[in-house]
Amino acid sequence: NKIMRMLCYLKSEKDIPAVKQKINQLLLRKFSKDDFTIQTPEGILSMINNILTALTGIVSGIAAISLVVGGIGIMNIMLVAVNERVREIGIRKAIGAKNRDIFIQFVVEAAFISFIGGALGILSAIVVSYIVMWKLNAYSPVPMIAIIMALMVSSVVGLVSGVYPAMRAAGLPPVEALRYE
Repeated sequence: NKIMRMLCYLKSEKDIPAVKQKINQLLLRKFSKDDFTIQTPEGILSMINNILTALTGIVSGIAAISLVVGGIGIMNIMLVAVNERVREIGIRKAIGAKNRDIFIQFVVEAAFISFIGGALGILSAIVVSYIVMWKLNAYSPVPMIAIIMALMVSSVVGLVSGVYPAMRAAGLPPVEALRYE
């Protein structure tokens, strides 16, 4: 009357639905209550997949928020850089630099800053993961494709975040930029 768990092993996967139905009928006859569950490997796997899908969605949301916040930070840094270098921009324009040249300079600078930040983040994550794996006496390699993708994403965030400051720098009139205090 107090069965907590019962395991059945079958020789073939094809028999699972029929055996599940027979066990259900037998338990209903024996206990006359439907207060039990019958789990199959497919059901357990489906439940695990649902949990992993939800976790993937949550982690993706957190990552997206982090990328937006990082992009805003890079944009602010680049706007400050533009404001601090207004005279330099004016001098460059006065001696013949085109708007495109100024734009490219600031976009590349933003991408480089985010690439370096991404590389430092990856390096620290690898160090922490190896320390944790060493403490757990386990091994978990860091896939090279993950490192490459992370560097690409950080660079793209820098490129996108640097567009507005670069457009602002490129649009400065040379005369006003030279007069800027």
